[in-house]
Amino acid sequence: MIEFMQACFEWPTLPATVLVVICQLYWLSIILGVMDLDLLDFDLDYEISAEGPAFLSFGFIGLKFLNLGDVPVMLWLSILSLCMWMLSINFDSKIEINSLLDYLPLAARNMGISLVVTKLLTQPLKGLFKYSPPNEIDALLGKTCHVTSSSVTDRFGQAEMEAEGAPLKLHIRSEGETIQKGDLVRLADFNTEQQVFYVVKINQES
Repeated sequence: MIEFMQACFEWPTLPATVLVVICQLYWLSIILGVMDLDLLDFDLDYEISAEGPAFLSFGFIGLKFLNLGDVPVMLWLSILSLCMWMLSINFDSKIEINSLLDYLPLAARNMGISLVVTKLLTQPLKGLFKYSPPNEIDALLGKTCHVTSSSVTDRFGQAEMEAEGAPLKLHIRSEGETIQKGDLVRLADFNTEQQVFYVVKINQES
């Protein structure tokens, strides 16, 4: 047991051990309620721009391929670090490290293998952690609702849409149409600056 502990905290296994310990402390703090689940986790959603640097786009594609962003970062990192540690403790613990140049080939090998294993282990988890907030703007556009205000103008208007639980109250505007209370309207567009929907009266659509 003593030899095992020494191997864990000596080169070349030490860096992998430190990473595993950090991940263990994170999950332990989550279990004990000391930390919030999202405190050290972050979203890696991104858009690859055709006008952006090629190397940056290539890097984002690589991260996406490895499921980083589709799986919570700390879960992904925990699997990666455990793979690296298992490789190092089983194959590198007897290797003598005299300099950083001796360690780099081992680290590169373990990292490469661990990335492949992490990719395979996290592949079935893709999509399980996706959360779509309810009532997103894009999801509401095209839906219908009933006008609850006395009228709808380019400056004022309110409507209600049926939703799970209480009806969803919306601020709406029209562009020249005569819309009265009780009319059925369709959400046609959204003004991000004013945070209002532009609507079209259903029975007047051509």
